[in-house]
Amino acid sequence: MNWDDMKVLLALGRRGSARGAAQLLGVSNSTITRRLDDLESTLHTRLFDRTPDGYRMTAAAEELMPAAEHVEELMLAAERRITGTDQQLQGSIRLTMPDRVEFLLTRLARFAEDYPGIELELMPSNLALDLSRREADIAVRVLPAGTRPPDNLIGRNLCPLSASTYVHRALLREDAPHDVSHLTWVGRYPQGQREDWLRYSGLEHLPVRHAISDLNLMQMAARSRMGLVFMPCFLAFGDPELVRVPNAPVVHQSNVWVLTHRDLRLSARFRVLREVIAEEFAKVASQLDTR
Repeated sequence: MNWDDMKVLLALGRRGSARGAAQLLGVSNSTITRRLDDLESTLHTRLFDRTPDGYRMTAAAEELMPAAEHVEELMLAAERRITGTDQQLQGSIRLTMPDRVEFLLTRLARFAEDYPGIELELMPSNLALDLSRREADIAVRVLPAGTRPPDNLIGRNLCPLSASTYVHRALLREDAPHDVSHLTWVGRYPQGQREDWLRYSGLEHLPVRHAISDLNLMQMAARSRMGLVFMPCFLAFGDPELVRVPNAPVVHQSNVWVLTHRDLRLSARFRVLREVIAEEFAKVASQLDTR
C-alpha cells in the first residue's frame, strides 16, 4: 500500500469529508477522491460509504485504521527526530497562537526579516491542532491556572493571565460606583448551564442574563453597555470606556505557555522563535496580569 493513500484514509476518517481531508493534507478534493479510489481498488474493498452527510467508514476501514495510525506515528516520530537535530536557521515553522496578540505579530514581521530562510505559517488557536502530528510546530496556548501541558510537550510558562469584573463606566452610579445591584451579567453559557467563573467574581448573587462565549464579543458587549463581564484584564487595558468594578477581586485565571514537541526541542529555528515569543510576552506581562 502507498503511504500517501494511507494518509488519505486517516484524513477522511478524521475529517469525514473530501474537503476537510484535502485541507488537512494540503491537496485538492479531486486528489483525495482519486487516491481513495486507488486504495479501494488495491484492497478490493470499499473503505468509505459516500453519503449526503460526508464519508462514513466501513467496517474494513475501521479495521485498517489502527494499523494506519501506528505507521503514521512511526513516520512522524522519525520526522520529528530528524527535524529536531536540524541546526540550520531555515525551513518552515507552523505557529498557532491566540488572537488579540497584535504585539506579537509586529515582532514576527521583524523575525521574518532577520531570518530570510525561515517561512512562517500562522494559524489561529481555535483549531484543535496536534503538535505530535506536526499540524503545528510551536503553539502559544492558554492553560487554566494550576495545570501543565502534556508530557510529550516541552515549553515555558510565559506569564499569568488575570481576570476581573468590568463594566462600561456609564453604567456605574456616580454616588455609589461600588453598588452594581442594578446590573446583570453577560454570561458565557446558555441559560441553565453552570457559570463556574461566578464564584471568583464576588458578585455571584447577580443574575446572568446573556450568553457570549467569544472573548472579543464579550469585550464588545461590555463596551455596548450590555452589563457586567468577567474577562481577562488585558482586554480592558487602555480602554477608556471600560472600568473594573470597585472592590472586584482580580483572579489568576490562567497562564500563557509556548509549547513544542519534545522531539523538536533542539531544532535551531524552533528554539530561536520560542525565545523571541518569550521576550515579547515579557514586555507586556504587566498588562496580562494586573494583580
